[in-house]
Amino acid sequence: MKFSGNGQIHPVVKRLMLVNFIRSIGQGMMVVELALYLDALGWSTAAIGSVLATGGLLGVVLAPFIGVYSDRLGRKPFVLISELVTAGCALVGVLTTNPFLLSIAITLSGFGKADAGSPSPCAPAEQAWLASFVPTAERGRVYSLNNALSFFGMGAGAVLAGAASFLKTGVSPDRLLFCYILVASLITASIILTIQGGEAENRQGNKKEGRRNEEKKILHEENAAVLKLAAINILNGIAIGLTGPMMSYWFSAKFGASHAQIGSTLAVTFFTTGVTSILQARLSHKHGTIRSIVFIRFIGSLLLILMPLLSSYALVSVIYMLRTALNRGTQGAQQALSVSLTRNQRSGFASSINLFSMRLPTSIGPYITGYLFGLGSLSLPFYIASCLQLSFAYLYGRLFSSYDIRMKSHASSG
Repeated sequence: MKFSGNGQIHPVVKRLMLVNFIRSIGQGMMVVELALYLDALGWSTAAIGSVLATGGLLGVVLAPFIGVYSDRLGRKPFVLISELVTAGCALVGVLTTNPFLLSIAITLSGFGKADAGSPSPCAPAEQAWLASFVPTAERGRVYSLNNALSFFGMGAGAVLAGAASFLKTGVSPDRLLFCYILVASLITASIILTIQGGEAENRQGNKKEGRRNEEKKILHEENAAVLKLAAINILNGIAIGLTGPMMSYWFSAKFGASHAQIGSTLAVTFFTTGVTSILQARLSHKHGTIRSIVFIRFIGSLLLILMPLLSSYALVSVIYMLRTALNRGTQGAQQALSVSLTRNQRSGFASSINLFSMRLPTSIGPYITGYLFGLGSLSLPFYIASCLQLSFAYLYGRLFSSYDIRMKSHASSG
């Protein structure tokens, strides 16, 4: 795995990418099955949306603290704990259908989230850990590749979830999915244990920083950039929450789509997104990270308007695949920007604020969508989401276009 002229990807980065890929298979399974599984257990749409929202809110509360403390204490402990907690939550899903216990497991684990990468509050620590081994000029490409692996894994998971409904093992297909996540989480925890490093590096960095006035100026500039990103992320976060987590239910309610059909649609979508993530890496290098993100997000926002207008599941599936692949294909590049707004010793803070500003509004979205779906309004969430994402794309380009120049200067100086 090489990039021309820049040598090999660091071995730690490769292992973290492997962890991400294995974890993403389970995420893909849950995106397809979780809402449908809870519906089959007799949960209302409002209850399904609420438990997904609660899981998001817990992540929102914990992520900033974990990001900041990972800057001080190191990344590895938080990433390891995340995998072990996920294993425990999967075990609950294997053993019981009790609504209270399932609610706790879904809330703690982030099951059902369609985001790439770790769905847990420890995601900022993992992103910052990656950043410490990747030069700034290479982050757009490396993070896009990591994003691609996330979606390839989620695509594989969606295929497996659809195939599980055809298996005749005497065991509930949904229980089998929880079994996979249990085993996979133990494997990823074992991989993390083999990784050396992940210790805090901020103290050493601060000693080299120079005079106090210069340090205050740098901190002010970094904080201002991070807060600008957080402000516009709110728009994107609400839009994601309005559509992503409830898509399986929407396909089933509007078109009567089966588990296998939904699984196939999501699988192709995830694989296509993996391909667009790789293309995004090339576009970022050729045209600039910010410019390429803005262009692609504008197209994706316009496609979102078409989805509730079409009456054919086949056509809607194609639009959904294209639109989702374009939008989510930029996630790696967006993560690269967030960890590049500060120095390495504060990348956990930057990543946590980025995730906080996304996941707070994202966690509210499923509750709103569940409520609107319960009223019979299957179209309104899509129109609202499209307007919000168009606004996000415009402001993103307006506020951060100068960072393309900064990243190029890092490349030329490196």
